[in-house]
Amino acid sequence: MHMYIGIISEWNPFHRGHLSLIRQVRERCGNAPVVSVMSGAFVQRGEPALFDKWTRARWAVRGGADAVIELPVRIVLQSADRFADGAVCLLGSLGCTHIAFGTESAEASDLEEASAWTETEIFSHDFLECLKSGLSYADSVTQAMKNHRPGLADALTEPNNMLGFQYVSAIRRRRLPLSVITVRRDAAHPVSATAMREMICSGRMPSSGWPGFSASEAVSLVQSGRYTDYRRYEDACLLTGRQKNAAELGGTGLFSEGLENRWARCMEAPSYPEALSRIKSRRYLFSRLKRTGACLLLGISGQAGQKGPVPCPGYARLLALRRTSSPVLRESRIPVIVRPARARHVLDPENLRSLLDDLRASDMQSFCFHGGPFRRGGEDYIHPPEIIE
Repeated sequence: MHMYIGIISEWNPFHRGHLSLIRQVRERCGNAPVVSVMSGAFVQRGEPALFDKWTRARWAVRGGADAVIELPVRIVLQSADRFADGAVCLLGSLGCTHIAFGTESAEASDLEEASAWTETEIFSHDFLECLKSGLSYADSVTQAMKNHRPGLADALTEPNNMLGFQYVSAIRRRRLPLSVITVRRDAAHPVSATAMREMICSGRMPSSGWPGFSASEAVSLVQSGRYTDYRRYEDACLLTGRQKNAAELGGTGLFSEGLENRWARCMEAPSYPEALSRIKSRRYLFSRLKRTGACLLLGISGQAGQKGPVPCPGYARLLALRRTSSPVLRESRIPVIVRPARARHVLDPENLRSLLDDLRASDMQSFCFHGGPFRRGGEDYIHPPEIIE
């Protein structure tokens, strides 16, 4: 049976650590094809990516991926467990046989054991008690596991171990035929995407961390202003929050437990970060609030606090492809969207609405770029997939 490797990613931005991950996967898997399912204009932390999705996808293909498929923004702006659920479901629909990801220390067997333990009644009871006490999802998982599996609980305090656990748990819930490949992160020479973003946003260009093929382009993008101005984005979120009263906010389905009243009241703050700091609590962490604000800005309705699996994406939006790798797309069991304008002919109404959300997210990201010339909308209709030789 042939191997077809899937990697769930954000590449925000694509750096040397990501390059190393893809290369190690290829070395271990006999140069099997690698497809990246990537967050598009927005990322799971509830804000636009630093660079546009085509640039990041192009860098990933130049870094060794065969194709990059956009993860729908409806799934991107979910809690970590639902993000993982939708992403692995998309990998399954693309015909992937394996999923690969980086971890700090956990092996595939560790994550399988941790996931299996969460299916026991003992864990479920302790987990629900932790949630009721106001702990976040991730903290509730580790705390509930600490009572009976302290070694596993300690491993899950590391962010990439926890993310891998989410992937494995989603695979088990979905009963997907995806085998797991873990790659240890290079602890001796770590590269942080967060640190790189923070440097750029503070006016400093990282001197290291970039793969050789993207370093000069990254400098050019920043110098020209073709990257996200997060203050501009925050102002857009604050304005959107002020334009709706509590009743209108409640009607979006994004709020529960009366949070819409607090949201409307706190949006009177002079800045969006200050408004969120007033709303934040043990139950409502910044990450959750930022995702709520992003959905509100993009007009994405929802069901607050919704649990369980998300609807599996019914389309695969192609962002970038290695020219010699087009056969990998034939494995897909769902339509591969190359030109959004033609999507209405192949997608059902719900998946078409999801695709339009993706396009709206791209428009919002470009609206928030530093450079005025790059703020135009409608790029999805004129920007074809990046084809890399």
